[in-house]
Amino acid sequence: MTTKVTIEAVIFDLDGVVVYTDEYHSRGWRRLCDDQGWRFPEEVSDQLRGVSRMESLQIILDSNGVSATGEEKEEMAHRKNEYYKTYLQEVDESALVPGAVDCIRELRRRGVLIGLGSASKNALTVLRGLGIEELFDQAVTGLDITRSKPDPQVFTLGGQRLGVSPERCAVFEDAVSGVEAANAAGMISVGFGPTQGLDQAGADLLVPDYAWLDIDAFLAGTLWS
Repeated sequence: MTTKVTIEAVIFDLDGVVVYTDEYHSRGWRRLCDDQGWRFPEEVSDQLRGVSRMESLQIILDSNGVSATGEEKEEMAHRKNEYYKTYLQEVDESALVPGAVDCIRELRRRGVLIGLGSASKNALTVLRGLGIEELFDQAVTGLDITRSKPDPQVFTLGGQRLGVSPERCAVFEDAVSGVEAANAAGMISVGFGPTQGLDQAGADLLVPDYAWLDIDAFLAGTLWS
């Protein structure tokens, strides 16, 4: 980015940015793999972050050298989702990313519109379960899109629903595919957290945690050049 702009909207990914639900996804996939007698190594788990359910399943199939029919894939994806929803019943405030809610509230206090951009079809269930759905002016989830990150659809649609032009939207993402999607949408990409590769993915700004973030400087566009 070379031109400083005023940020009017911020779109947040869910997993790893607002709520830590990666663990529950991983448990669901691991249980499916145990059912099937497949391997589920850590490097495969890392590849599933920010990726849709069906694409995640394909990554797991490929890593195990397994092929499946469309009907079999649908059944397995459904089974994993049922496992995931069961684990989600354990989610409480301890799953919130430290500082996320305070940051969102402060942005809202300053008149910034807040969006959610998540590939998860259960995103609203998570927000409602934690009582934070009202913090988001608009939410785009896996139920609204046909293409997963790094395709920009989720963020482009979010910006449209918020009524804010892409160059005045910032996106908080902890996955390389999400940063790439934000860049493809023409938005300011904020690589959040310790994930490796976010800078190589072209993030405009790297934010290790919410305590680091100077909201005044962020909204003024002076944290990146």
